[in-house]
Amino acid sequence: MFTLRRKRPMRVASFGAVGSFAVSLAFVTYVASRSASRLGISTMRSASSQHTSPIRAFAARSRGGSIAPKAHKAAGSTAAVNTAPATRESAEHDAYDVVKIDDINEYGARATLFRHKKTGAEVLSVEKDDENKVFGIVFRTPPTDSTGIPHILEHSVLCGSRKYPIKEPFTELMKSSLNTFLNAFTYPDRTCYPVASQNLKDFYNLVNVYLDAVFFPRAVSDPQVLAQEGWHYELDKEDDALTRKGVVYNEMKGVYSQPDNIMGKVEMETLFPDNTYGVDSGGDPKVIPSLTFNQFKDFHSSKYHPSNARVYFYGDDPVQERLELLDSYLSEFEKKNVDTKVEWQPLWKEPKTIKASFPSNSEEGKYMASVNWVVHEEPLSSEEKLATSVLSHLLMGNSAAILRKTLTDSGLGEQVLGGAFDDTLQQMVFSAGLKGMKSEEDSLKVEKLVTDTLERLSKEGFPDEAVAASINTIEFRLREFNTGGYPKGLMFMLGALGEWIYDRDPVDGLRFEKDLQSLKDKLANKEPVFENIIKKYLLENNHRLAVTMVPDAQLEEKETEKETKELESIKSKLSSSDVTKIVQETKTLKDAQAAEDSPENMAKMPKLTLEDLDKKQKEIPIQVETVSEGTKLLTHDLSTSGIMYMDIGLDMRVLPVDDLPLIPLFERMLTEAGTKNRDNVALSQYIGTHTGGVGVSHFISQKVDGNKVSDPNSVVGYLTLRAKCVPEKISTMLEIAEEVLTSAKLDNKQRMVEMLKETKAGLEAGIVGSGHRYAAGRLSARFTAADSISETMGGISYLNTVKELLEQAENDWPTLQKRLEGMRAALLSTKGDGRMLINLTADKKLLDSSRKDFDSFIDRIHKNTVGSGSTEIHDWAKEIKTLEKSDEGFPVPTQVNYVAFGGQLYKPGNDVSGASQVISKFLSTGFLWDNVRVIGGAYGGFCGFDPVSGVFRFLSYRDPNLVNTIDNYKAASEYLAGLNLSQEELEKAIIGCIGDVDSPMSVDQKGFASFQRWIIGRTQDDLQTRRDQILGTTAEDFRAFGRMLQDLNKEGDSVVIGSKGAFESAEKEMESKFKLLEIL
Repeated sequence: MFTLRRKRPMRVASFGAVGSFAVSLAFVTYVASRSASRLGISTMRSASSQHTSPIRAFAARSRGGSIAPKAHKAAGSTAAVNTAPATRESAEHDAYDVVKIDDINEYGARATLFRHKKTGAEVLSVEKDDENKVFGIVFRTPPTDSTGIPHILEHSVLCGSRKYPIKEPFTELMKSSLNTFLNAFTYPDRTCYPVASQNLKDFYNLVNVYLDAVFFPRAVSDPQVLAQEGWHYELDKEDDALTRKGVVYNEMKGVYSQPDNIMGKVEMETLFPDNTYGVDSGGDPKVIPSLTFNQFKDFHSSKYHPSNARVYFYGDDPVQERLELLDSYLSEFEKKNVDTKVEWQPLWKEPKTIKASFPSNSEEGKYMASVNWVVHEEPLSSEEKLATSVLSHLLMGNSAAILRKTLTDSGLGEQVLGGAFDDTLQQMVFSAGLKGMKSEEDSLKVEKLVTDTLERLSKEGFPDEAVAASINTIEFRLREFNTGGYPKGLMFMLGALGEWIYDRDPVDGLRFEKDLQSLKDKLANKEPVFENIIKKYLLENNHRLAVTMVPDAQLEEKETEKETKELESIKSKLSSSDVTKIVQETKTLKDAQAAEDSPENMAKMPKLTLEDLDKKQKEIPIQVETVSEGTKLLTHDLSTSGIMYMDIGLDMRVLPVDDLPLIPLFERMLTEAGTKNRDNVALSQYIGTHTGGVGVSHFISQKVDGNKVSDPNSVVGYLTLRAKCVPEKISTMLEIAEEVLTSAKLDNKQRMVEMLKETKAGLEAGIVGSGHRYAAGRLSARFTAADSISETMGGISYLNTVKELLEQAENDWPTLQKRLEGMRAALLSTKGDGRMLINLTADKKLLDSSRKDFDSFIDRIHKNTVGSGSTEIHDWAKEIKTLEKSDEGFPVPTQVNYVAFGGQLYKPGNDVSGASQVISKFLSTGFLWDNVRVIGGAYGGFCGFDPVSGVFRFLSYRDPNLVNTIDNYKAASEYLAGLNLSQEELEKAIIGCIGDVDSPMSVDQKGFASFQRWIIGRTQDDLQTRRDQILGTTAEDFRAFGRMLQDLNKEGDSVVIGSKGAFESAEKEMESKFKLLEIL
């Protein structure tokens, strides 16, 4: 379960939006990759990521382009282009007026907009034959300062309510529901509370808890909630140094430890000096402590009212029941005049420049620069928004896009920033730039480079091939409507909000057919659509801001010293009674946080029972056959609405371990360096015109031994080329796959150098912003060959490897090129059992009709002249050296820490029960939540257990503590070992775990998951056995697990990525010493 706790301006990977609706499509990709949750699971680094505009709160990545599925079934349409929904009777309810009814033919849904008579609340009710039901309630919440009220309130309302008077209803839902989405997040101008479930009873339970939470929260009557979630002074003893704690306070310290986020803050504050977007809805750590309880209460009273609400339902549940349930809450209120209108920022008469600094370990090669526009000061039409979306793709959508390529080819920086146009908010912003520049002088060249490129494009236009590729890419995404494992209804809600939140028709944010056809017609008539947009909204628009960010190696120390002196000054001015009061308040808060909820109050929470659960594990159809030369063909007969999903796997064990760190770069070279027949631009356009995308990645895993911890030396790895297309393009898709595999230009030195610089910049940002992910990988690398290899290919050690490869590429290119050529020759030696795998997901008719195309492709690959014919399979376990056990520390410029602790809980050959999965989640959502997050003040504290390797890991995220957190990890063993769990609590833990196991997957995810299971040897019987064990978990299983953790306390290792000051303090408090290693 991913739960994103905050939505504010962030710079993450993007190709730009596709109108308001694509914001929601992008959001799901963002959540899937970022997983930033109340548990603290955060960003997944991508070495090739580019960054978006300062307001982009969502991420979307795609390699290659697409030819869109056509809007009629015979041509292989997607599920997104169903015909209009079956005739339904218009729903009516005495408490509501029907404003309008729309059939959204693009997606086979009916939307009815209601207005609640008594309060004026607007309700968008979407009827769709989709069992994954979605609810959301949204309030427009533009702040007037950077105290972070919207963000803190978003956390706080989920901390108990009138009907559910317990400390954390949110965590109870995480523990014990079957939710498929449970979330809350804050934009710069709105706050959203969405939930989803496939179980109707569970769905209404979630809706009830959320409605009661937003309208009747404990937070507005109990200042301790603000103290916990926002900020408070903390003193355990009168002689201690005064500190500040608070979940959001520490979270935002972590946010603003990342240079990209500091830059985004500078951009937003400067671009929007006159409206709400110029302040930080998430909260500035320097300003958050000025927030008072009265301000906090007043904000809820004025903004969280039905008259300021937009309520959303989606799915196959009865409309009447939706409306009745909602009215039971709304009817308690009267209509109120709520003025939350977002004012427009007037456009400037003259461009501006600004320079700011950010903390860095080094002042060399770290400069950043961007050029930004506020695009308009009055609403754009939906067609204009769509056109800017296509233009964003043309300019920045992939490595071959014109502006992105120009920035990259300039050699000024290491990584491109910005995603061109961004329409997340009322006023669209354009942003582009570079990071990792050597000097301030270089940074000053970025503005001219961007404006000169735009000037040239406004006069010369874009190549027809580029336009066709971008149009088809965007159209494919809209029609395919692939939301991964996340609810489609969530996308509908977020898409509708792009218009709805600004008092416009929500359905306009969901339609695209008319605008797309109009845009195509204009382009066919040679109208200069994109050239005119560039001229009008950029070149002739003086609301332009050039930003230069300067690294400051002393800034972190200065900021820390300033905060310390400020707190010392505050304490020195306190009377003795004031100090005593803070000590008492600290104790009272901690006691309240540690206290158990009463059984009477816990009984008020809605709940499911074990009888509500499916006992049988869902099965994904799979057929496996051996075809030419030992190649395995795997097929999955699933309804894909006319799209063929293909995965090609090449056994990487033909490569020595020393070559594996080159794999992530080799993957990108295949699709981004060009081929013998096409340069990189032409290849990108060809992929975009004829497919739904072509990408290359890799998969490395320890093999499975039933439900035992398997041999740590048993490892498999495959390079995977993934692609999708409509039926009439299958032969072209296969032609492209063959071309990139056999003739990619691995001699393209310039592109390799660019990729290495981008990868280096991405790793440096990732280690500071998502340190828990790297600490976890480092910890696991001590125990298995697979984890050791993965760490060398994307972990902390990979950063040094990338630096060495960059030096080699620049100074000894022939040697590096020879390695790349040798890797391709080995990988394309495909003859032999399982050397090549073909994985296809489509319905049986399409699988059968395309079989000849795939048989021919397999034969051609086997006959390629590039492969070396080698049959050697390397024993990676003998070649890789696992990391030595030790407590490792990695000082980085940050105000927070990422603390990992763990080890191998189960040894090879040990049986591992599915109960371990139940217990791990129980610890994360209970003991660790309470002690690491709630009391400790970290943004997240959680744990994870890998039953294949036997490795158990504790992790924290944006954590103000280090030693205390490790102490809490070790205390978890005693907690479990002495736990007397009631039957009711046990059943809740089991239900929550099954909810995770049964998380929905998109059809292509199902096919790929089945493919991976087959590779590692995971059978359906294994899955069913694990499910049976989960359902049969006992209270004694918890205690036994606790006793095993007691042993781990003696043997486990710590890996910490954190501030220099945190390690200095730990040195004084801990008996064991960290081995400190410099990485940045």
